[in-house]
Amino acid sequence: MVDGLKRAPAHAKSGILLTATLRWPIAARLAIAFSSMGCRVDAVCPRQHPVTTTRAIHRIYPYSALKPLVSLRAAIESSAPDLVIPCDDDAAAHLHQLYVRTGETGPSANALRALIARSLGTPQACALATARGRLMAQAAEEGVRIPETAVVTRPGELNAWLAQHGFPAVIKADRTWGGQGVSIVRNHEEAEHAFGAMRSRPALVNGVARMLLERDPSFFLNLLKETRRSIILQDFIPGTPANRAVACWQGQVLAGISVEAIRTQHPTGPATVVRVIENPEMSEAVNRLVRRFGISGLWGVDFVLEALTGAAYLIEVNPRATPICHLPLGAGRNLPAALYAQLTGTSPVAPPATIDHDVIAMFPGEWHRDRGSPYLRTDYHDIPWDEQGLVQDCLDRPWSERGMIARWWARMRRKSSILPARHKDPASAPVSVDYAYDHLSLNGFKHLASSTLADKKTTFAR
Repeated sequence: MVDGLKRAPAHAKSGILLTATLRWPIAARLAIAFSSMGCRVDAVCPRQHPVTTTRAIHRIYPYSALKPLVSLRAAIESSAPDLVIPCDDDAAAHLHQLYVRTGETGPSANALRALIARSLGTPQACALATARGRLMAQAAEEGVRIPETAVVTRPGELNAWLAQHGFPAVIKADRTWGGQGVSIVRNHEEAEHAFGAMRSRPALVNGVARMLLERDPSFFLNLLKETRRSIILQDFIPGTPANRAVACWQGQVLAGISVEAIRTQHPTGPATVVRVIENPEMSEAVNRLVRRFGISGLWGVDFVLEALTGAAYLIEVNPRATPICHLPLGAGRNLPAALYAQLTGTSPVAPPATIDHDVIAMFPGEWHRDRGSPYLRTDYHDIPWDEQGLVQDCLDRPWSERGMIARWWARMRRKSSILPARHKDPASAPVSVDYAYDHLSLNGFKHLASSTLADKKTTFAR
């Protein structure tokens, strides 16, 4: 606990405040990990966030999409944590903005800025991580291998670069995440379309639609204040996506996990099945970046392992916790435990059991990607069975499909859908279950997870 916010009793547990603006389950998984080690875990998040379903949370603070910095500051001052951990990109950006905009003096303001600096290391690194052109330039200065990269502002620059480097190529927009704002283009028509879409402000109707489906005004508000984003072009590196998640402290890596993606949600999206690896080039590249930017907390760094050579090319840096951060993979590879030890100077009260599998199916990502995936049965499936509320929440419809408007739209689409053709051999036909209308109970999921997933003839359609 940082002096000036509130003073906790000497015997108080170490306090962790998780911040989230999106309903990703990583905050819930981190809450479970830190709570199991004896930490007091609070969270500031939207209503009905997955983290609210766990028994690991001590207190929930409301996140306001209309006044995000006000709600974040109120949560910090009330929780008085030892460390604040952002669990999505906007949460990290808000933490950085709060640091910059806390201009007043006095014990409270000084303590707030000190806590944010303690949690992020160098707060400005959050802004740099989303400015892909500047990030790549500074990474190259550190000797980190990067794809050929250029910032483009006009169609003429786009065409000139493509004429020199050829196809396929990758076009990326700043301030995007989760594989969004990234296009792999294979000809001039695709390149011009992607470049034009990234340069223009998103259509107003899209912001309204997302606001109605997500029941969150931040999408619409962000659209109104959207400024033109920087766009970069990169050589396409054929190979395997990989990433390294690290726990850091003041520019030093305390622990790290490296994985390569076996399956992903979509070509530029997050991994749903990973293989744990040791890659010295990835580790050294991350060490250099962490040291240069003075990073603290949990961060993730994305790479591509080139198919022909195995060389690790830096793709982007995520200034927040990533989906593999909670995995307990043993000494030097347990990120929450490493931060706990740094905060307290002691080992965790009850270290979690170590996962001793190399291939891990991420929950609920792989389940939603392919409910007939063989990885769910033959390899380690990372399901938090002790938190049945969280498991059930992950099995339910995504948040955008739970509202009244979304359910009405789904019914209308269902009525207009065309029934699939009959199979000549019923025994060979895949079994289809429409989960837009079927509520899968926890017991039902346990049954499927232990039996029918082994049957490759069974598929599940959303």
